[in-house]
Amino acid sequence: MQRFKTSIVLFLFLCLACSPARADDPVRLVVDPWAPFGGEALPGGGLSPDIISSVLERAGYRVETHIVPWARALDGVRSGDYDLLGSLFFDAELEASLTFGAPYHETDIRFVKRAGSPIAFSDVAALDGLSIAVGDGYLYEKTFDKATQLNKRVVTTVQQGLRMVAGGRVDLTLDSVDVLDHIMHVEDPSLATRLEYVPGTLARRGVRFAIRNDYPDKERLLEAFERGLIELRADGTLDALLARHASTR
Repeated sequence: MQRFKTSIVLFLFLCLACSPARADDPVRLVVDPWAPFGGEALPGGGLSPDIISSVLERAGYRVETHIVPWARALDGVRSGDYDLLGSLFFDAELEASLTFGAPYHETDIRFVKRAGSPIAFSDVAALDGLSIAVGDGYLYEKTFDKATQLNKRVVTTVQQGLRMVAGGRVDLTLDSVDVLDHIMHVEDPSLATRLEYVPGTLARRGVRFAIRNDYPDKERLLEAFERGLIELRADGTLDALLARHASTR
């Protein structure tokens, strides 16, 4: 009899664990502090949570936003502490544990050099011999990311990389132009006169969120987001949100 009761308890536990999330359960969105895409002091927590929340809340979801460092955010989604990870470029290696949603913004990845420097960019091979500050664990563009022959200097923040370029300690750094503009015109305007973009673009990347693969009703949420994003584009809401964050750069 005891064994039978234990089996029932175990069966009920498994049913609860596999059941869809309740309607009143919040979707736990996490982003890292990567302004203007994420930040405690930014409107709506940043461009990413502002757009993601607006789309999902229109579809009937309640969104709870968390802003934590990148490594903690990624580990937290993989472990189930969070449900969605925002401000991502597509990365096939993450698909083992995450599923990517539709892109809600596009951004150019560009290099920055000291003002007046003759450095030009044509392709990754042209970067040989140059020192380049790169973010720890950041993904920019596949060919560049895999170019182990390049002299890459790992930094902890984009701002640190920009200051190293301005101070002559490295030749280049790179990131999303949204992020670079925000730093050079909002966080540290003194950099704007000392730095300039290298002509040319390394890549144009879609900014997305990813949802953990074991999230209940994952496909329903992804479909709701894609439909909602189309509606926000059609009625002008998405443009208004983008303009809201453009004013912070």
